[in-house]
Amino acid sequence: MKLNRRDAILSMLFGAGLVGLRSLATGVPAAILLDPRRGLAATPPTGKPQFLIFSTTGAGDPVNCNAPGTYEDPNIAHPSDPSMAATPLLLGSTSANAAKIWSTLPAAVLARTCFFHHGTYTVIHPDEGKVLRMMGAVAGGEMLPSMLSRELATTLGTVRAQPMSLSGNFNEAVYFQGAPQPLLTPTTLSTVLASPTNGLGTMDLVKLRDQSLDELNQFAKSQGNASQKNFIDQYATSTTQLRTLQNGLLSSLSALKDDSSDSQIQAALILFQMKVTPVVVVNIGFGGDNHSDANLAGEVSGHQSGVATLIKMSQALSDAKLSDQVTFAMMNVFGRTMIAKDSVNGRQHNDGHHVTLMIGAGIKGSVVGGVAQPAAGKEYQALPIASATGKGDAAGDVPFNETFGAMGKTLSAAVGLSSDTISTNILTGAVVAPALAT
Repeated sequence: MKLNRRDAILSMLFGAGLVGLRSLATGVPAAILLDPRRGLAATPPTGKPQFLIFSTTGAGDPVNCNAPGTYEDPNIAHPSDPSMAATPLLLGSTSANAAKIWSTLPAAVLARTCFFHHGTYTVIHPDEGKVLRMMGAVAGGEMLPSMLSRELATTLGTVRAQPMSLSGNFNEAVYFQGAPQPLLTPTTLSTVLASPTNGLGTMDLVKLRDQSLDELNQFAKSQGNASQKNFIDQYATSTTQLRTLQNGLLSSLSALKDDSSDSQIQAALILFQMKVTPVVVVNIGFGGDNHSDANLAGEVSGHQSGVATLIKMSQALSDAKLSDQVTFAMMNVFGRTMIAKDSVNGRQHNDGHHVTLMIGAGIKGSVVGGVAQPAAGKEYQALPIASATGKGDAAGDVPFNETFGAMGKTLSAAVGLSSDTISTNILTGAVVAPALAT
């Protein structure tokens, strides 16, 4: 039978037989609904896995130029706008100077924010895909968000192991095990799921809940045991909770009127609430490819809008009661040049220095690594890292060419991957423990 576009998207979101909707309705992981015998016999997941919003762009935004760790050297150029002036930033117990705009993030958010200095080792926009693969540091040629999604899917009980991309931009295309993943947008999700016909609002989720739980309970009664029955009861969503969830999702979906960064974040939270995927890839701009940027005005406005999106995200997470369950990371194709004399009216590409931003319950407020000129007159690059302290140190045990891998390993630890899983999947660098919450 030929599927129309709406049915194809619903199938992609919720799996064969729309098992994801049954999981949403019952609260029971999709794996158990698909195969009760195997799912109930499996060892319960351990640890504290996180959903992940992963922002990336092939533009190479100048985030690295105004982050903590760049204001101590007077030869590093910063915009003259007051919002970019050097300002003490309190990251939990860590203090550092940064662009003033970063201080507008709520204190509770800054306390779980890490600015991680590293290189991406390329100056080419089309290398975005290679950078997402961490220039070969991820085993098997997998992309970092795809590897994290695959490893988190079981413990989070999501319908899909694959990540989902919501920017709609081909330049941020995500591959999973070599296969390109669909490019969706918030308005596409809204059109499909909030539609007055054949959308989420037309689904009788309460009936679906009762039917699915009855089937599971019959299985547990006939072939299972008391502990499995208790396990099902523990997961079961009440009808009141379900109606509240459905109404909240429909309201959120109806509010998605565009494909902006704010809408991408909101759509990501909806997908997490539905347990569709562990990782959603978005695009939050912070100034873009600013070669010709008079007085760095585009950089200023980009930072202002980017931080504003992060502030809205923190409020949306709080409203959805997901603040402790969702981590945010922003990693782009490369950073920008910083030598003051060359940066008055724009910046060039920098393969040696980039700053990845991480925010989440598994993150400790910190600045990892640093930046310096390798020689007089040379463009700035990330320092090696002393993994025991997180400081940038020319004699650090994480050399410059492994700082990228160290970032990937640290993010992996922050979202709940085990040390064995991390070492198997990321081949260079070391976990920087001072960046992690204890």
